[in-house]
Amino acid sequence: MRSYSHFFFCFSFIFIVQFFLCVSNFSFAQNEKKEIIEKYLSISKEKEKEKDYRGASDYLNKAAIIEWEDKELRPAVDYFQESLRLNRKVNNKSGMSGIYSNLAMIYADLAKYDSSLYFFQKTLKGRRESSESITIISSIINISVVLNNLKRYDESAKFLKEALALAQEINDIEQMRSCYGMLAETYEKAGNDEQKTYYFNLYKSFNELLQKRKIDKVETALDKEKLKAEILILQQQKLNLELLNKSLQLQKTTQVVENQQDSLGTLTSKYTKQELAMQLLEEKANAEHARDLIQIQEQETIIRTAILITIFVLIIAALLFYFYIRTREKNTDLSNQRNQLQEQAVLLEEQQEELESQKSVAEQQRDELEISNKVKDRLFSIISHDLRTPFTSVNGYLTLIRYGALTLEEVTKLAAEVKVSVDHHLETLNNVLEWSKAQMQGLKPVLDTISLNKIAQDQQKFFKALAESKEVKIINEIDTRTNVFADPNQIDVVLRNLVGNALKFTPPEGKITISSIIQNGFVVVSVTDTGIGMSNENLNKLFKKDEHFTTQGTNNETGTGLGLLLCKDFVEANGGKIGVESEVDKGTSFIFDLPLARQLQEVE
Repeated sequence: MRSYSHFFFCFSFIFIVQFFLCVSNFSFAQNEKKEIIEKYLSISKEKEKEKDYRGASDYLNKAAIIEWEDKELRPAVDYFQESLRLNRKVNNKSGMSGIYSNLAMIYADLAKYDSSLYFFQKTLKGRRESSESITIISSIINISVVLNNLKRYDESAKFLKEALALAQEINDIEQMRSCYGMLAETYEKAGNDEQKTYYFNLYKSFNELLQKRKIDKVETALDKEKLKAEILILQQQKLNLELLNKSLQLQKTTQVVENQQDSLGTLTSKYTKQELAMQLLEEKANAEHARDLIQIQEQETIIRTAILITIFVLIIAALLFYFYIRTREKNTDLSNQRNQLQEQAVLLEEQQEELESQKSVAEQQRDELEISNKVKDRLFSIISHDLRTPFTSVNGYLTLIRYGALTLEEVTKLAAEVKVSVDHHLETLNNVLEWSKAQMQGLKPVLDTISLNKIAQDQQKFFKALAESKEVKIINEIDTRTNVFADPNQIDVVLRNLVGNALKFTPPEGKITISSIIQNGFVVVSVTDTGIGMSNENLNKLFKKDEHFTTQGTNNETGTGLGLLLCKDFVEANGGKIGVESEVDKGTSFIFDLPLARQLQEVE
């Protein structure tokens, strides 16, 4: 009973120690994992600051894999996504392909098959570029598994047949077997028994072929195992012989002992009965005394052992409790420090992002201010030169007429020239006023259903005198039913500028055509002339606010270049885009589109 209690006590002690060790090991393992991940993330940020994006990506991947192996899929996805962003900066296609594959498998584990399919397709694209047949086949099979989960069996079968063709090209029997098996499974899920049976038979044939090859390899291995077994039998026989020899030696020893006992019996018989009785009593007393001494020694030993074990247990328990308290306090301190560092890091990162955002906004405002200053300088130049100069000339003509310095014929001729000049500069003044209004009030179109044909007719009337003086025809080919949804005043300014611009650069006996077509819910308007055209160099200067570009017309008409800027701003404000096509000595086409009016859309 005493030995049983002693055993139970020792066993309990060992169990308690092991329990505490397991708990502490688990806690240490979790803390160690967190510390490793945080270390990897810290190194990644340092390398990103050093612009070592590949190195930063590698450490993010390591952190993601640790989370993935621990079934923490959400943080694993976040780390892989961040790694993907870094790889894109250096166009690391190989790295991106591997991350795509990992993300695809994680999303498949999460049963988000649409996302999994997207990343497997990204992986396949990268592996097609590397032209490695085995990896391409593997990617295609992964895609087919996801498609089967999405019940898109036809697409899955199409991909699997492509993989089968690649496997046949490289004569890979295992890959062919996999493709046949997947095709059988796909057609079974799709309910196509005929195709399922066909591919299952092929799968079965290829599987038997591979099994036969494996059996051939196993038979070779069995020969080796048979040889090993024979060697073991020989070793066992040798061991049996050794045991037999030891048994014989033991028998000899036993015989010697029996002979000695016989001698002792002979010797004892020589004593007298009285002597023998005395000897037996003496031996009995000695034996009892020895037994009592042994019992006392055993009790003392048990007591000492119990005391030592108790002291040892108390010391171990105290040490474990001490280390547990110290570890918990240390972990708490480390956790607090880590939280503070993380908070500081987040705060610094937010401040950095805010500074970068402010820097970006400041740079954008600076660029916009530079462009605005250039436009203002240009506007003042137009007002001070392009508008003041012609009025100075008109003032001079009027002075000559007032003092009778000109004949009636000269006055009539000058009046016609002055009229053209005033009309032209009145158009410039209108553009300046429209642009100023747009800059101050913003481009806020008042949308309405308007007839493009009517606005084109208005331009024919407006430029009729000038066109007749240059012998240029203005042709309106816009269908009377073509209506757009836009601001009528802004579109009037656009067409007036484009027709006036075309008239300026079209020589006598030329023509200007205003036409339109309907495409995808938009009306595409073209103002095409047969004028002098433009070079590619000049085409690239159009519609730019920071460049003052203008050329003289066929009758030395001057311009400001402001009209095209107005056209661009107004067209874009009304939901359209504007462009230009031109060829030297053949003409120019300004093309813009506007949203088609809903009524006409319904008719279409």
